[in-house]
Amino acid sequence: MTADKISRINAVSPSFCLAKWLQVTIDLVHGTTQSCHHPKRHRIPLDELAADPSALHNTVLKKQQRKMMLEGVRPSECDYCWRIEDLNQGLTSDRFVKSTDPWAYPALDRVRAMPWDAPVNPTYLEVMIDDRCNFSCMYCMADVSSSVALEMKKHGPYRLSTPGHRMPQDPPAAEPNPFVAAFWKWLPDILDGLYTLRITGGEPLLSPRFHELLALLARKPNPKLHLIVNSHLGHSDSRIESFIAQIEPMISQRIIGTFDIYTSVDAAGPRAEYIRHGLNYENLLRNVRKTASRLPGSEVVLMSTFNILSISSLENLLDDLVDIKASTPNVSIDLSYLANPTYLRATLADEELRSALERLRSSMDGPRKDRFSAHEKEKLRNVITWSLSPEDPAFVEQGRADLYSFLREYDRRKHKKFLEIFPEYRGLFVECKKAYFTKFADSDPTQSP
Repeated sequence: MTADKISRINAVSPSFCLAKWLQVTIDLVHGTTQSCHHPKRHRIPLDELAADPSALHNTVLKKQQRKMMLEGVRPSECDYCWRIEDLNQGLTSDRFVKSTDPWAYPALDRVRAMPWDAPVNPTYLEVMIDDRCNFSCMYCMADVSSSVALEMKKHGPYRLSTPGHRMPQDPPAAEPNPFVAAFWKWLPDILDGLYTLRITGGEPLLSPRFHELLALLARKPNPKLHLIVNSHLGHSDSRIESFIAQIEPMISQRIIGTFDIYTSVDAAGPRAEYIRHGLNYENLLRNVRKTASRLPGSEVVLMSTFNILSISSLENLLDDLVDIKASTPNVSIDLSYLANPTYLRATLADEELRSALERLRSSMDGPRKDRFSAHEKEKLRNVITWSLSPEDPAFVEQGRADLYSFLREYDRRKHKKFLEIFPEYRGLFVECKKAYFTKFADSDPTQSP
């Protein structure tokens, strides 16, 4: 991005962000929507949806936030960007990253001239088509993963200061699902104007709706469309082969313009498998290589949600990625920090882990520097800077107490032993245990961790 583009965005207002108009994330299972992945999703009112299926994106609430942005007011739900911008360390917030993306920036003049309450078709559509998933990742929620939902139904909530994380938050829509019906009605009308269509879950490769969507695209080609699929790639060879066989002709026959796949990994080896329960790390690396080599014109992006347990093995993950990039350069990493649940934030690190965070600043330099793009390096710097930013001591103590409580219960449910997998976290674990017994005085301090 250029200084001129940033100036044009700020000329509309110092809080203006095109993502609020042109990007949408829709959860069809529960009927929620949001623009940008940082803010919390909100419910789509059924009366608004009955009047107009575009209410999947253009809710009254979202229109009011657009009005705030046009007037230079900062919506509180966009705190991620305000915090990055207020650090005054020359960092680029996602407000500018998204607003200058090719799906957004060309529409700048059109959007700024629109009435604040006018409905708008998105150019970037992300849709959670199903919650079926065979993973149960430690920071995931029942609303996103059917496996987490089954766990919470069996074991109930974790004992935390803020109750209910991982528990169902939004009831699933009644059947027949009105949000699914509205989506199939609305999608053909906006497909020609879409720059990006991103399909998420759950795990899309397990969903019949995913295959129904691919069939719809085949009937209504858009050679300009950038199709993205989020998949954990934790599948057998046969399922991966079947998936690739579906995508290859869509690219070669120009049913779509381009295709990328986004997968997820937050650490390396057994540490990654601890965080993302159900993951086989070596199988993931094999499937990344296979997908990247069979679809050489596509990008395979490793989304890495940097959390407190990522610190000690991120460099190992980067080394594995360097090996993959040597033969398949169409593989990259996209780092972002985990803000919620708060007890998994990297900002809870003790002094030893904070020193490790400092060392990570240059982990894409040196022998690795030619393998990583400027964008990859900038995302790493943003993550490390945020992770080292100060937190209120009371917040840190509460977060560590919750982390201790969570890890003990997570180990019990998953039949794992945290300190056997993360021995380098023993110092932090002791601090977390102290905080726990300070906060929860009714607990038995003789109970083994």
